[in-house]
Amino acid sequence: MIVTTFFPLPTISAYLCREFLRFFFLCLLLFLILALVIDFFDRLDDFIKYAAPASAVLRYLLFKTPFFITQAAPAAALVASFLSLALFSKHREILALKACGISSWQIARSLLVAAGVLSAAVWAWGEVLVPYTFHQSRYINTVEIKKKPFRGLFNDRGFWYHGKNAFYHIDHFDSHRNILFGLTVYTLDENFRVLSLTEIAQARWQDGQWHFDNVKTNAITSEYENLPPLIHPRLEETPEDFALVDMEAEEFSTRQFREYIADLQRKGLDTTKYQVDLHLKRAVPIATLVMSLLGIAFASSKAGQLAVSTALGLALVAGFGYWILLALTVSLGHSGILSPFPAAWLANGVALLLGIFFLLGSD
Repeated sequence: MIVTTFFPLPTISAYLCREFLRFFFLCLLLFLILALVIDFFDRLDDFIKYAAPASAVLRYLLFKTPFFITQAAPAAALVASFLSLALFSKHREILALKACGISSWQIARSLLVAAGVLSAAVWAWGEVLVPYTFHQSRYINTVEIKKKPFRGLFNDRGFWYHGKNAFYHIDHFDSHRNILFGLTVYTLDENFRVLSLTEIAQARWQDGQWHFDNVKTNAITSEYENLPPLIHPRLEETPEDFALVDMEAEEFSTRQFREYIADLQRKGLDTTKYQVDLHLKRAVPIATLVMSLLGIAFASSKAGQLAVSTALGLALVAGFGYWILLALTVSLGHSGILSPFPAAWLANGVALLLGIFFLLGSD
């Protein structure tokens, strides 16, 4: 009796969940195809410019697919909840369930169980599969498509890079601002003898060249002692050459990313942006559940008067509103105006409160 009051009859719950999941996977497939097409045409100029082989382009899109699935899951859950309940409403099934004493809360609980399972699956997908496949997609895009050879070697304290006339050790590279932090340059001659060792606190790419801050040069050979430290070393590499050494948040599991942030903090670097991205690794999978709640609650409140076309329109409006709010708060978080936690979670919080509000008024 307790189970029956918490959930509808098992047959009814199974039917509701089956319809919701059917629409979810259909919407997910549609959004995935749309994302792949947009990404393809967005990079088409590069594919043509570098005469990228078709096999490399196909493998790039294949390895990018798991990331797109993670990003599309919340939107697919939102649209699926609207459409499934709109069809239930069209066929008078919701009214029939309510006439049998089954409340909107009980209907919502059945669907939210399915949404909760999907949310957990999206989180596991992002922790296990996405880091490897996203890194592979970046590697294919940089090395195989753009023909940029990767000469880097990672270690616990940063990474080594084999430049055109030197070896570099770099603590961190911020590709968004094009800044190298903790740069040590080992300048070599044609016989691979070390001529000098130069320590540079920061190297900023500006106006087509590198600008150095806090340069300290130690000459190893006598013929090198009189060179001006700000002129040498000259980095012939561009920020694009260092693209692969700036690890994106999607290339880490949560545990690995937490350790990466701790390492940057030990080096005295600002990790505000990365802390926002760390919270997003949890917030985006939870968004699948939250957006399902929002769609279920709003559609339930309109039972008996919600057409399929209206449901689709409302889902698109709600989805755009959510992603615009999320993009705004994340941008404010990256700039330091908002602290990391509200920057990542505020959009979920607003959607959750709206869902509870509509669900309370649905009966």
